[in-house]
Amino acid sequence: MKDTISDICQKIANSAYKNEEHVRLSLVARVLQKLGWNIWDPCEVNSEYNATPHEDSTRVDIALFLTPRRPDVFIEVKAIGKITSDSLQRAELQLRDYNRDNTASFSIITDGRIWRFYLSQSGGKFKEKCFKVVDLLTDDLDGIEVSLCTFLKKSEIENGNAFREAQKYRKLNDKQRAMEDSLPQARRVILEPPYPSLPDALIELVAEEGFTINVEEAQEFIKVTANRALPPLQTPLDLPKNVPDNKPQPVFGPKSEILSFRPDEPPNLSFTKIINATFGTQSTNKWNALVRCAVKEALQKNMSLSRLKSLLSNVQEGQINDNGYRPLPGMNVSVQGVAAGNAWSLALLLAKELNVEITVRFRWREKDGAAYPGQEGLLQWKP
Repeated sequence: MKDTISDICQKIANSAYKNEEHVRLSLVARVLQKLGWNIWDPCEVNSEYNATPHEDSTRVDIALFLTPRRPDVFIEVKAIGKITSDSLQRAELQLRDYNRDNTASFSIITDGRIWRFYLSQSGGKFKEKCFKVVDLLTDDLDGIEVSLCTFLKKSEIENGNAFREAQKYRKLNDKQRAMEDSLPQARRVILEPPYPSLPDALIELVAEEGFTINVEEAQEFIKVTANRALPPLQTPLDLPKNVPDNKPQPVFGPKSEILSFRPDEPPNLSFTKIINATFGTQSTNKWNALVRCAVKEALQKNMSLSRLKSLLSNVQEGQINDNGYRPLPGMNVSVQGVAAGNAWSLALLLAKELNVEITVRFRWREKDGAAYPGQEGLLQWKP
């Protein structure tokens, strides 16, 4: 499955999918086949399905059926990059109407890159039924695989696990959801220098989503998650051939307009991911690492520890490995993880103190609460 996702990401980056039909036939159908659906059987994968034949002639782009009696999944397909605020609202209204008579367990809106999952049978306004948003270009590859297999794999829908997991997920509060989304990446981070503990890695990644958790919360969440039965991610047919297990995850990004902001008036940076950032002579692609780069640069420029601590409250002397603190390699200083907005403010403060340039290019994730979903932003300060 990972090879398929990676190849799709490469094709998105190369603008291979020119229109909605390309996305439906060459992308969505390919994913469905990997997830166990027989795309060659129109009784199982039904394109242009008329969900309300007695009321109008509008049709669902793809309807999935476990049995001929009723649909199980409705999928509304858009061209790459065509999920805007207006089009999303229209698509949600369409899916609401499709589910009026023939209610499917799940509804999905996708442009190939963004996959929005809705629990159709739950209460509330239709837009409030969205329980999961997956971004193929910015989300962790392991997390993407888990989400697709959990909520769209044929066998998981058939045995009811998908519906049960979706119900649980929709009940999560925003902080828990951020923890859920960040855990797969945290498991990868602990395998790389400086080899943080899993709770500390989770704390840092959740902070980048705009939430603060302590060690006890992280440990409890990891414990509960470890006891949760997850569906198998791959069948033998899905296993990549002649590809090492540690194959790196590709990072791609479509061309889009970059929104530039005044450094002292940053936007809401919750749900953002750094594309690239530089602080003086150093570079990184994580918000918390940006603060660590700034602290390292300050110490290398002989700023006293007392002065540094007077500027940044999240810096402490010594080797500390709890409450979100991680030591700086080779230095007797530890830095505590912070949320994205705080990371920019702290790094900017040190940039002005040191009189060095700071530049951060980032992207908002396609998530509810993001200031500019899917857009790229730029923050920069020069002496």
